Amino acid sequence: MIAVRKCLSLMAALVLATSVAGCSSPPLQLYTLAGAGTGQNGAVTPGTPILEVRRVQMPDYLDTQDILTRNGTALARSPNGRWAERLSDGVTDVLAARIGVSRPDLFVTEQAPLGTTANRLLVTITRLDISSSGTATLEAHWTVIPADEKQPEQTYRVSFSSTGNASSDAGTVALVNAMSQQLATRITNSLPATLLAGTSPS
Repeated sequence: MIAVRKCLSLMAALVLATSVAGCSSPPLQLYTLAGAGTGQNGAVTPGTPILEVRRVQMPDYLDTQDILTRNGTALARSPNGRWAERLSDGVTDVLAARIGVSRPDLFVTEQAPLGTTANRLLVTITRLDISSSGTATLEAHWTVIPADEKQPEQTYRVSFSSTGNASSDAGTVALVNAMSQQLATRITNSLPATLLAGTSPS
């Protein structure tokens, strides 16, 4: 009888262990957007124009760490993938990095040095949808505010789409990254050929 009980206990333990193993989910995977390959290096020459890239504004449902895909009006959140930071922070990093590489004549930063005025770039993403079928759509507008208050502000808007594979988190991340980099290119191309250097406040 004791042997039978031990055998039953062992079988129950094995069943429980198998059940727990079967219910366990894959580990959480964190993703970041890929910035430019090489950033700005070296000392900043006095008089170099400063371009401050303000944190990108986007709808609240996008500005989270959730990796989302859209199916019509429904949003699906990845069960195992997350952004390593809020999406607005990641996109801002991409924009600043790529603009900085494309415009070495500027000191591009997300935080202007204290005691200076700077040219400012304000970006708002109104739509960034990745459909479950792999169609990505981005709509945005941005404003360049010159350091010289006598110069007019310039506002632009853009809408574009792309296609890819959104069947996995990695594919969705790749699409968001591609759209962010394309936005950076559009913004860079819109910047004035010459931006005036900021001045220290009196």
